[in-house]
Amino acid sequence: MSAWGITVNLPAEKVYRAIFNYLRAGFIKGSVITNFSEPSYIGVKHLGSSLFIIKIRVVPQGFKSRVLLDFDFSTYTLIWLLAIFFGFITLFLTRDPWTIWWITFGITILWVDTKRISDLYKDKISDFLRTVERTGVLPKFEVKVKKRPPVDVKALYERLIRTYSTVYGRGARMVEREIQSYMGMGLSREEAIRRLAESEGLLEVAEEKPKPKPEVEEKPKPRLPPDTLYKRLLDVYISVYGRGEPLLERKIEKYVSKGLSREEAITRLAEEEGLTGRLEVAEEPSPAGDLYSRLASLYIRRSREALERKIEEYMKEGLSREEAIKRLAEEEGIA
Repeated sequence: MSAWGITVNLPAEKVYRAIFNYLRAGFIKGSVITNFSEPSYIGVKHLGSSLFIIKIRVVPQGFKSRVLLDFDFSTYTLIWLLAIFFGFITLFLTRDPWTIWWITFGITILWVDTKRISDLYKDKISDFLRTVERTGVLPKFEVKVKKRPPVDVKALYERLIRTYSTVYGRGARMVEREIQSYMGMGLSREEAIRRLAESEGLLEVAEEKPKPKPEVEEKPKPRLPPDTLYKRLLDVYISVYGRGEPLLERKIEKYVSKGLSREEAITRLAEEEGLTGRLEVAEEPSPAGDLYSRLASLYIRRSREALERKIEEYMKEGLSREEAIKRLAEEEGIA
């Protein structure tokens, strides 16, 4: 950690407010205020990263103030030092001259980054404070706030209490102190809750997503009436099974005994035979009966049982009876 300081002829409270508003308005690109204690401390993370922490302290000295900047880049430095250390080990083991280049590169990056960031804060803050000292005017910066969809403040407050209870072991009291601290800056209670939630990384989670538009309910496709389905079933049972109304009625009674009405039983049976669908399509004559007759003629030497077994094999694959007949007919070259 390295420290840097500057003394200005301004009271501590005025200096603190000037720096806070300056950083909050984004005049140092990448600075993110993470915590503060008025009127003496402001914690900043550069680019919001824990690798670059800047601690700003305002120390009153009578009518003057001493501003101290502590740059804590220890984590970032440690990462690069470990990389450089392993680079030296690699150099010792391999004697590869390129390794020296990589070590030099690492040392250069470490020095350039830490110096660039620390100089940025030193120069910006010192120039700004000198301007305030010279003019005696505390600028009012307009903070650009991105418009966000409304958030349930009550839900944010409850989430903050749960987070503080879990992480810090203290709930409502600590949350209230933090809220009051923000309200002391001139924020309303709702704005203070939002700001606290944002600093704890809870706001993004709590942002309300736009409600999906209600899906338009599709109108059910018109189906054939039960009377028409019954006639089609009867045609199929005569042409396909060789047995007509008695067999069809037994099938219908089987479904009725399970609690379906007669109309529902006919519709269910027609679905199994692949006879249902849109009204305009279903009115067209189904070719399944004709295909079955041609298949039956082809299978006359192997019996109807063999034909039915083939059809059932396709139906086990998820096809309707009509689709199974068409598939088999295609294979036999008669479709």
